[in-house]
Amino acid sequence: ETCFADLFSSFSCPLLSGSRTLRLPWSPDRPPAVIGYAGAPLATIAICTHDRSEDIRQCLAAIALQAQAVGFAILVVDSGSSPGHAAALRAITTEFDALLVRCDEPGISLARNTAAAHAQGQWVVYIDDDIRALPDWAAALAQCLQAAPDDVAMIGGLIRPRWPAGASPERVGRRWMLLLSCTEREGSGPVPGFDICGGNLAVRRAALQAVGGFPSTLGRVGKRLISGEESFLIERLAQQGLKTRYDDRFGVEHCIPAQRLTVRWATRRAYWEGVSRVLIHKELGRSLPRTMRPLKLAASVPVLLAFAPFSSESAIRCSMAWGGLVGQVRMR
Repeated sequence: ETCFADLFSSFSCPLLSGSRTLRLPWSPDRPPAVIGYAGAPLATIAICTHDRSEDIRQCLAAIALQAQAVGFAILVVDSGSSPGHAAALRAITTEFDALLVRCDEPGISLARNTAAAHAQGQWVVYIDDDIRALPDWAAALAQCLQAAPDDVAMIGGLIRPRWPAGASPERVGRRWMLLLSCTEREGSGPVPGFDICGGNLAVRRAALQAVGGFPSTLGRVGKRLISGEESFLIERLAQQGLKTRYDDRFGVEHCIPAQRLTVRWATRRAYWEGVSRVLIHKELGRSLPRTMRPLKLAASVPVLLAFAPFSSESAIRCSMAWGGLVGQVRMR
């Protein structure tokens, strides 16, 4: 389903060709416009969106009543949407009694930082616009947040995939599931040990502000697939003696587009995951783990490439290794 020669030759990483320093602004340079607000909740539910107003409508339809029942506020951040979607968002957020904040510049990390700057309460709970909350999500979330020890600053919840009609996801393994921002393990526990994804994620607002927020040069902007902002934040919080946990009690479903079930999509996404991992380690001032060192990656790519036509797992690992190599070369 994919041509690896074309894949590897066509990818570039413009982020790595300029400055090597991650900037961590807490608030945008220009204050966004704010529409409406009410309440002083334990948590604010923050949904960041760009040109997907219909997804926002469906997302709010699933969470609005249950969030209001436990006293959570709802905040939508319009991340530089086009005029038509921006107008639709104004109408939709009014309908569901949600706060609307607009950032003229798109970017997930900027939008998340803007949400934190305008949220109220101890916690900011980030969910993606293509997330559909399960019926008991808000009540279970409230219980988790109320019971969280003071040294727990971030809690990731369960994210199940909602497959498109007619999909055959049997070959989608654990690595592919994480690339789809899904983690559906049972139980609870610390990270590492359990995986978390940013589509269903609670963060203590004061702790987030103390470490500078989400890094502006990590996180998706348009079609740029640099990621790792959650992993970077976990490490920054750990440096402050704060913990991150996973808890399956508050769960959501993530709507998966059909194109994300192709090997071509998975390998492209895996390549940028490899690049992102290099960025995270470099900016944290840490040596790369042995598994990411250039000789190890260079040796693994031909082997994995040989198995790639027969195994999606090998194809994903091959692309991730190649991304790690390219990332290191461009950062020299």
